[in-house]
Amino acid sequence: MIVGLTFVVLALALAWALWCVVSAVIGQAPTFGHRIGLLVLEGIALVVALVIVVGLVVEGGRTTGAVVEIVGYLIAMLAVLPIGAALAHGERTRYGSVVLAVAGVTLAVLLLRTGQVWAVTGAR
Repeated sequence: MIVGLTFVVLALALAWALWCVVSAVIGQAPTFGHRIGLLVLEGIALVVALVIVVGLVVEGGRTTGAVVEIVGYLIAMLAVLPIGAALAHGERTRYGSVVLAVAGVTLAVLLLRTGQVWAVTGAR
């Protein structure tokens, strides 16, 4: 279930990043819509993180190293969009859209990696 959830959010993150790339290509700075999308994506990422933490507690059976790795990815996953938003706020040109696109792709990679670690280290 968690791996499927991460793939859905991964697709949303990549779609948002693609929107930011298109905006950058046409020379558009981040808009209010981009920021709303970022907030929605951050909220969804927070829900995913909570589901994964509950899954770690309830399911158990993972080594300490795997749990630390998953928690590290979750912390990075929750931090990447606010950091990208802060950097993009300081860059009010099309390069702000590039920064947001990089943040979206980074979120997608972190989600993918979290899902992989979850699947590989699952309780047997």
